[in-house]
Amino acid sequence: MSISLLVRKARRTLASRWLLFPLALLAFGLISGFWLIRPSTAQSIAHDPVRLEALREHWRNGDLIVLVRHAERCDHSSAPCLSAPEGITVRAQAAAHELGRHFRMLGLAGSDILSSPQVRAEQTATSMFGQTPARQDWLFDCRGSMLRDARQHKQPHRNLILVTHSECMEDLESTVSIADPQTPDYASSLFLISDGHTAPKLLGYLDADQWAAVAPIR
Repeated sequence: MSISLLVRKARRTLASRWLLFPLALLAFGLISGFWLIRPSTAQSIAHDPVRLEALREHWRNGDLIVLVRHAERCDHSSAPCLSAPEGITVRAQAAAHELGRHFRMLGLAGSDILSSPQVRAEQTATSMFGQTPARQDWLFDCRGSMLRDARQHKQPHRNLILVTHSECMEDLESTVSIADPQTPDYASSLFLISDGHTAPKLLGYLDADQWAAVAPIR
């Protein structure tokens, strides 16, 4: 075989290998990019059997932190106020009471309840649970610290229910995994798995009208 033929074969082999290199880099980039992409919004639990079962299991184990947005605020509504304008509406009180009933069906014996000191949050919590929980300033002043403070107040094997505000729920979502948190509806609930052994994981949310999907804990 002539030297010139050997040279041409060597060049072709080298060229084919250099073509494979950028293709391999592209594949690696696509794969790694897939895993690094953050979900854009939290997922609803209501129509997802796997998430619903996870909610029940982690509730039984006392692994959950639940952020509940206060019910409809009166100063943003034309509906009659329950009392002060900075509180909730009359119809919101009924909605909060119904939400509390759903939590009682899950079981509250292994739960701790805290509330923002803002009137709308206090009234929501009182309507839900029949008494005013301990008030915590960090449930209103929460920018950049919601996840940290919630975990500090979470006791092992006890669920933690926090009646708070949309900004605090969005702050926690963005800290955990959500790229573009959406403003939650009034009286919606956001569930975070925090078992003390693994990194916190966002389970999803339930709007106030979606609780029928959650069976009572036996």
